[in-house]
Amino acid sequence: MSNIKRLMIVDDSEIDRNILKNILCADFEIIEIENGYTALEQILSQKQRIDALLLDISMPVLDGFTVLELMKSNGIENLPVILITAEATTENVLRGAKYGVSHFISKPFEPDIILGRLRTMLDITDEPKVIVPEYTLTETDIYETNMYISKLKLIYRGYLKNHDKTDEIPERVSGITEILLNRRCSDPDTSEKLSVDQISLISAAAYFYDIGIMALPDEVIEQSTQKNEFSPTYETHTSIGAEIIWLNHSPTCRYFVKICADMCMHHHERNDGNGFPHQLKGEDISVYTQICALAVAFDRIFSKRNDFTEYQFDFVINELSIDTGRFSNDLMELFVDCKKQIVSYYKKFFGQFKL
Repeated sequence: MSNIKRLMIVDDSEIDRNILKNILCADFEIIEIENGYTALEQILSQKQRIDALLLDISMPVLDGFTVLELMKSNGIENLPVILITAEATTENVLRGAKYGVSHFISKPFEPDIILGRLRTMLDITDEPKVIVPEYTLTETDIYETNMYISKLKLIYRGYLKNHDKTDEIPERVSGITEILLNRRCSDPDTSEKLSVDQISLISAAAYFYDIGIMALPDEVIEQSTQKNEFSPTYETHTSIGAEIIWLNHSPTCRYFVKICADMCMHHHERNDGNGFPHQLKGEDISVYTQICALAVAFDRIFSKRNDFTEYQFDFVINELSIDTGRFSNDLMELFVDCKKQIVSYYKKFFGQFKL
């Protein structure tokens, strides 16, 4: 039997089907369907193997979400689906999450994004590790990215407020990330040098690491928080968060979007490869995502302390060090090197709320 994966493309636009076919035909076997009815008929009949479905949202009569609803009502819930949309909205991402769909692609199609989604969905292991391209950030890039960040914060803060929460945790994660990046770049042995603007955008990206929880039922979040156990439903917040960030296709925001989406997707990965969702290991995890993940883990313990001292800092670092496979030694050493700055940051942060 052939190992080539078989994809069904369902789109009423012949042009769009041809574009997708040209992108994918070298790596996948393609079935083209022009309407939701025919697609649903073939899926339900199961006359031929289908490994994944690329489904257009906006089709006449039977749109993509209706197809998903009918699939669900007929017990078809394990078929991997990528939704195709010209409307890159948070509403569509959250609506898709109700059907277990956390992958979207937007028109105009970008081949690397589409292939990346499919590798993730179908566990194709030859995907290269995340490498952030070199960018020269222009004034326009910085301005428009900061405008996007401001709008995204309004959405996330609104969600948190509606759930009786504040954004203190993501703010601290962002602040610690900035401290670590500044220290890392000041090291003469570090080959990578980041500009002030790059550090600012990477730190801002860390603020949104958990934005995918907006799509989860409250009881799932509460259960995971109380028991510190991650259910399959809870784990989907990683890919959902990445998809929310990827909804911005502006070239001026690309530097931020790539880094932020990776933080959302992989902040639960571990240095030893035993994390989720993709069991990435070591250097296969972006260094920025590793820094963000360590900031999250540290804050979860340290922020609960009443007295922010260097002694308490050492205590938390020792606790984190017990799990030897979670973070790299180099990253832990970087964190320890920032002890004074981090302790001072917490005193200042919580001092603001005591005034």
